[in-house]
Amino acid sequence: MISKSKNMGNPGNPVVFFFSLVFILGSLSLLPICTAEEAVNQTHTTKFLSPTANPAVKRLTNVGGFGLVPEPTIILDYHSGPVMSGRNDKINIFVTFYGNFSPKQRSTLRLFFRSFWNGQSRVSKNHPTVANWWQITHNYVDLYNTPVARNLLLAGDIRDKYSLGKDLLQSDIQKLVLKSMRKFGADARSIYLVLTSEDVLVEKFCMSVCGTHYYTFPSAATNGQMVPYGWVGNPASQCPGLCSWPYSAGGFLTKGLIPPNGDVGIDGMTITAANLLAGIATNPFGNGFYQPDGLEAVGACQGIYGTGSYPGYPGELLVDNKTGASFNVFGSRDTMFLVPRMWNPATLLCAGQV
Repeated sequence: MISKSKNMGNPGNPVVFFFSLVFILGSLSLLPICTAEEAVNQTHTTKFLSPTANPAVKRLTNVGGFGLVPEPTIILDYHSGPVMSGRNDKINIFVTFYGNFSPKQRSTLRLFFRSFWNGQSRVSKNHPTVANWWQITHNYVDLYNTPVARNLLLAGDIRDKYSLGKDLLQSDIQKLVLKSMRKFGADARSIYLVLTSEDVLVEKFCMSVCGTHYYTFPSAATNGQMVPYGWVGNPASQCPGLCSWPYSAGGFLTKGLIPPNGDVGIDGMTITAANLLAGIATNPFGNGFYQPDGLEAVGACQGIYGTGSYPGYPGELLVDNKTGASFNVFGSRDTMFLVPRMWNPATLLCAGQV
């Protein structure tokens, strides 16, 4: 049984907070071959700013609720570069679990990635799903009117027990990606992800950063290809309020919501992973879709998870009556997850489903 949650915060608080998702672009051109150490200085960084006071945000009170000041239409400019069309309308995902993930944590993350395959969810067609959320990306097309692939497929994963230690630089992420290519091969039409466990320190992590995405430069290791990749850290013990919101207190939430998979860190990682996957697919090489300030497909809809959302409040979410957990989409094997709203080029609006 599920129900809708409408009041999960404290609207009476006089201070208005915001939760924003900021994406900083590196170079917007195709650069020559360089080392991983040089590449890190141009890494695309996905930042989640902790909810803080924002006096510029205004609300109008009225009987029965709050009326938001109308906002201008959101536009993501297209910069003439490619989007990820994959192969046969499918993008393969290759994952490296770096550090110490429990079997349950790996299972939850695998189920999340498998949820992007169209038709995996067995719930009613009237229910929101991860797969239908992903279909929004199919409205992003390149110069040749080729769209983002409809499906993501978890094609393989490996475990790495601290081969580079527990204190990583951003350049180490690319080293781990290149290492995974020895097993999976290098493919510019696929996405490579590195997931780090909660005991691993990563450069910039929790200093407003929850994840990054970039691409390798052509080299012998990549068969001369530029290959997109991303990294997501587990914030459970390092910065849950920064990278697991709204499952940790912040904004109008004096107490974090109950995560659907019972793990604040892992449920936070799926939020970041959803954001990164959408960003990689629609802007894989820094010359696809993004705003002048660098915000991408999900970042343009910063902090919006449901109807009635405003800065510091995620909006109306579904609630599992058995556990009290809050979520907004179903995944593979009837799992539950929370994904951010995404900008839909077809409607110029932030959407949760097609």
